[in-house]
Amino acid sequence: MEFKWLLISLCLVALLLLPLPTVLAAKVGDGSLPGVMDAMLKADFWVGKLDDPHQLILTSGGIAAFNQLITQTMPQTVVDMDHYPETVDSATLRRYLSANRLPRGSEYYDNGTLLNGAFYDQIEQNLNLLGLLGQNPVSWGFTVRRTDLRTFPTDRAASEDDASDDFDRFQETAVNIAEPVVMLHRSADSQWIFVQLYNYRGWLRAADVAAASSRKEWQSRRSMKFVMITGTKVAPRDTVMGRPIPEWRAGMGTRLPFLSMEQEGYVVEIPQRNSRGGLNWTKAWIHGKADVSIGELPFTRANILRQAFKMLGENYGWGGLNEGRDCSSFIMDIYAVFGIRAPRNADQQEKVTGRRTVLSGISDSATRYRLLAQTAPGATLHMNNHVMMYLGSHEGKHYAIHSLGSYGDASRPRGDGSLPRIGVMEIVVSDLNLPLRSGRKFIEVLSSVNVWQL
Repeated sequence: MEFKWLLISLCLVALLLLPLPTVLAAKVGDGSLPGVMDAMLKADFWVGKLDDPHQLILTSGGIAAFNQLITQTMPQTVVDMDHYPETVDSATLRRYLSANRLPRGSEYYDNGTLLNGAFYDQIEQNLNLLGLLGQNPVSWGFTVRRTDLRTFPTDRAASEDDASDDFDRFQETAVNIAEPVVMLHRSADSQWIFVQLYNYRGWLRAADVAAASSRKEWQSRRSMKFVMITGTKVAPRDTVMGRPIPEWRAGMGTRLPFLSMEQEGYVVEIPQRNSRGGLNWTKAWIHGKADVSIGELPFTRANILRQAFKMLGENYGWGGLNEGRDCSSFIMDIYAVFGIRAPRNADQQEKVTGRRTVLSGISDSATRYRLLAQTAPGATLHMNNHVMMYLGSHEGKHYAIHSLGSYGDASRPRGDGSLPRIGVMEIVVSDLNLPLRSGRKFIEVLSSVNVWQL
């Protein structure tokens, strides 16, 4: 698995490599940036511009075919979980564990403390490479709470900044409750399990995973009718009159097995880990007015945009840190509610087979805008290290919604043309004329536009 600091695809917009002078703060909390009218902060503003916003883009069968095509063209990125092998050979598993990529010699900090050689020795030992067999049997399970997928079996952070752990290089992604996993390996201290998600591999806390009794049981739960979480976060209750349980909090795109409707609410099942690490299921209740759907939402342009705007103003979170979303998880969660199995990282999402328009090599902004004007809102806009969702145009300007780390302050250009950093760190609407810290505009650096459909 590639590391975040090599892929750099969790959307710092490649701007953190520049020197950091005095940092200006953008207006935060409502998802607005300069040049964006208040009306543009509502999904209906953009939906109202569409000719047929409720037309079905793909049927459920079309989405299944689209997912199959993604898996066929990106088999190392998006995995066919239903046909995952029963064993993994030692050479493959050793490569997955990335022992040779421990960043020894890199200046990383955990809460201000420099990580040293002894720390990396301990991590390498905990990878449990001596425990690998010629053929390693796998098992099947579900996560029992929202949790973090880690590069290595440790909770310690690896930050380039000795004063902040906001960008933890050992953080891969956040994982929702009830996420199906294939369990591949266990750490030497037995506190961590190395797992395969449908679009990622990494380490989960063992306490956050419960093992099914068999592959058959695991598959039967995954094939059940389900409630899809379509709100940004929903917490089920243990009883109809009970309070929401924080540990059961489910993010957008989570699927929970659906049992019935009861007292104007949804009866679902929540996975739990028993004392032996096995999987139990307990009933839970979701209020009937909660932002959920039985099954996937219809895949329409209106629904794509409305899902995106539900997250407007939320904080940026590197790899899902601090309950936030980075640019690529923002895209992934939107498409998940339609049943589309998106890759996790921005550079991988750019490779999704769809109706792609390549912009690399086109230097003229007018030509870029002309091509963009032919693009359906809800498409993804790609550039190095960043992904956005296209909203459409208004009075000759084009706009996107995205989880943004920073942009450039055009009022104070430096002699080399670069711009001071304005920190944003939230999901915002912006004009594509917004400047980067390099001095160039977003429209000038887009590499491609992709409409996600067959």
